Amino acid sequence: MPTINLSPITAEQAAIQRRQKMAEALQQQAQQPLEMPTTAGVQISPLAGLAKVLQGYMGGRAEQQALAEQKKYESDYMSDLGFLLRNAGQKETIPGAVTTPAVPSAPIPENVARQAELARLNQPEAGFEAQAAIGRNLMRPQDVQQIQNLPTSTTAVPEEREPSRQVPFLSADLLSPENAKDYIKTSAGKTALAQYLMQQQEQQQAAALRKQEAEQAIVKLNPEETAGQFIGGKFVPIVTGKPKEMTESQRLNAELQQFATEVEAGKAEDVGRKPLKFERLPKGVPIGAKRTGGRTPDGKDVFELNGKKYVGE
Repeated sequence: MPTINLSPITAEQAAIQRRQKMAEALQQQAQQPLEMPTTAGVQISPLAGLAKVLQGYMGGRAEQQALAEQKKYESDYMSDLGFLLRNAGQKETIPGAVTTPAVPSAPIPENVARQAELARLNQPEAGFEAQAAIGRNLMRPQDVQQIQNLPTSTTAVPEEREPSRQVPFLSADLLSPENAKDYIKTSAGKTALAQYLMQQQEQQQAAALRKQEAEQAIVKLNPEETAGQFIGGKFVPIVTGKPKEMTESQRLNAELQQFATEVEAGKAEDVGRKPLKFERLPKGVPIGAKRTGGRTPDGKDVFELNGKKYVGE
């Protein structure tokens, strides 16, 4: 999870703070003594004391409501943070769009009618036995079998869709009012989500730039070795020099250089990707070759580079 400001001041918090200050002001006014009249003959209203009590009651009640709102807001914000922490880096499956709508099964009226007619011949109504018998005698056994095997409905055809795709669960769509109400309760939670999405975008852009720089870099493994570029994690030669046997130290340095380049180029897909592991190549296998998964009859691994296969010595 990226760095998130855990205490952003939002409109909700500012409103709660204003209500708290108003409640404190009412309580302070209620605690101040009554102002005595300075004009001779003027007496204090008997309701003045009651007004002070009412002022103190309203201030105390307003303060309790503000504190309750503050506690609920903090609870909702912690719930929002928990939601973001649980789903950071997670993906969801989006079904592909329908390319061919489903076709439901439908009855075939003529076949239904023919089978009903055959059933009436086999179980005729009273008074029609003779006619039914004549009809049965006129039908060949294969005709009866054919009618019985007729489908009474068409076959349902399921819908066809484009392939499903995996997308990040946390996206800018959650910031919309219709979606946010189901996932994020506070404006501070929306701010945290926006920070996360912006940092994710910055990391992806940086990874894509590193990958581009790694692919554009010209790599020369030693003064007389093949020079080229690593494109998509594969070494593509540009200029082929005179082959020269490397020392063990030179070979190790070349393998480590290629491994570092592949790791750097693959950082854009680090989320959920199995980390690369450095393995030494057998002697006789050129730098940049990859295992094919095959083995020779004597159990040696087979490697491939630019369409050519190699077996370690």
